[in-house]
Amino acid sequence: MKRMELAGLALIAASLCSCTATKELTGTEDIKLAVTPATALCDAYQHDAVIGRSDPNTQTITVPQSRGATDILCFASGYKDKRITIVRDNPDLGAKLLTDFGPLELSAYPATIQIVMEPQDRPQRPR
Repeated sequence: MKRMELAGLALIAASLCSCTATKELTGTEDIKLAVTPATALCDAYQHDAVIGRSDPNTQTITVPQSRGATDILCFASGYKDKRITIVRDNPDLGAKLLTDFGPLELSAYPATIQIVMEPQDRPQRPR
């Protein structure tokens, strides 16, 4: 009888551990970009696919909500391209998603990102 109880408890524990909440993130997030130079344009990528493009008028980029990382690549004439990777912030929202690998915080990407691009090296004049 004790064996049956232990087997039952093991089955319940195994089923609880394999349960995952599958709440998908939907919608979009606007990220304010403070880019130097101001003429730069930026594209957002997830899994090597373009998912958003910066709006020079509002200096924002709209990206789909995602649990993964997002790369932002900025380019401007006379400057080296600049790539940054952003991940979700971890503010204390009190919302957690229980997964097989432990709790996952649900939060947002940074609201503002500052990006400073380097000027391209100018060729030196021959002497």
